[in-house]
Amino acid sequence: MLEKILSMIHRHRGYIETGKILFIALLALLALFVSIYVLWESPWTGFRFIYVFIPHLYLIPIVLLALWYPKSGLRLLGVILLSIVAFWIFSDIFGYQFSIAFVMLYTGLDLATIMVLLLYVKDRRLVEAVISDLIERGGRNKDEKVSKFGGDFDAIITALGSGDEHEREDAVEALSELSDPRIVLPLIRTLTDESPFVRRMAVEALGKTGSLKAVQPLMRALADDDRYVREAAAESLGRLGEVAIPDLVRGVQEKDWRIRVGSLIALRVSSGEIPTLDPILERLYDESPYVRREAVKTLGRIGNSLIVPYIIQATKDQDAGVRIRAITALGKIGEREEVIPVLSRCMNDPDSAVRLRAREELKKSGADE
Repeated sequence: MLEKILSMIHRHRGYIETGKILFIALLALLALFVSIYVLWESPWTGFRFIYVFIPHLYLIPIVLLALWYPKSGLRLLGVILLSIVAFWIFSDIFGYQFSIAFVMLYTGLDLATIMVLLLYVKDRRLVEAVISDLIERGGRNKDEKVSKFGGDFDAIITALGSGDEHEREDAVEALSELSDPRIVLPLIRTLTDESPFVRRMAVEALGKTGSLKAVQPLMRALADDDRYVREAAAESLGRLGEVAIPDLVRGVQEKDWRIRVGSLIALRVSSGEIPTLDPILERLYDESPYVRREAVKTLGRIGNSLIVPYIIQATKDQDAGVRIRAITALGKIGEREEVIPVLSRCMNDPDSAVRLRAREELKKSGADE
């Protein structure tokens, strides 16, 4: 049943955008009609009900706009302001006297809560990626993926030039299922697609090819504007294994911090042999805290006991995120007698998250027994 539902959603996903807009419009109209009806029918006795309920009712379509169209910030702000002003005007017409500033504060508390949640998630693509993966796994098997193009390479290439984003996604997916050396160059060209979803699928597909030609394009993709494309590029470079190691070692010294971060992640997940740890050790003193964090994590994954002194030094880093990762790495690769004194010192760290991490590692080491 689930597979049928997911398959149906995928077949009709072209109508989803229209459905979103209609749904938001329906909720907005519902809020407006409720406001007019209550104000018209009970202009005096219904004041408390109106005041408490109506602002929240308008927040429903506003929140959906924020979730589904996060880039439309200015328009969303206009919708919020218009909603508040409209509520104020309608109330004033029906005899209610109160400060619009107070109404803005009242509704603003709810909006602030929603914005905190949005900032935590950061990007709607995270949710959509999960749904997309679910659709791919549950709704379509390998035969279904290829059946749309019938394995026709020329038809797939034609679809890559389509103006429909979903059509291009299907084309990239079809390419990834072909055992044909010709797929590498089309996938590389697709890395410049305007859609981050298409670019992400392309970098994932390139990671499966094992081709040396894919290394440099994927290195450039580490600086993509989209976070999830960058993460997928790092994983794909790691999947390429030995052929990507030389470029990744050079990548940790690139000027762009995003390439340095991606290279460190790729080295961490790669099955290839890293010739020297020196470039990674140098990143422990990088100007970017994000690079230092990934350097510590990578060194911890490698697990060489010779790097323990460097990890100990990283527990004194000015960035709490680096210190937390250093404590975790130290717990994995350090000897008990050298770990416990460092962890004990970290128990006095000014950051509560660092202290908590140190306490957990002390318990693992048996220091509290």
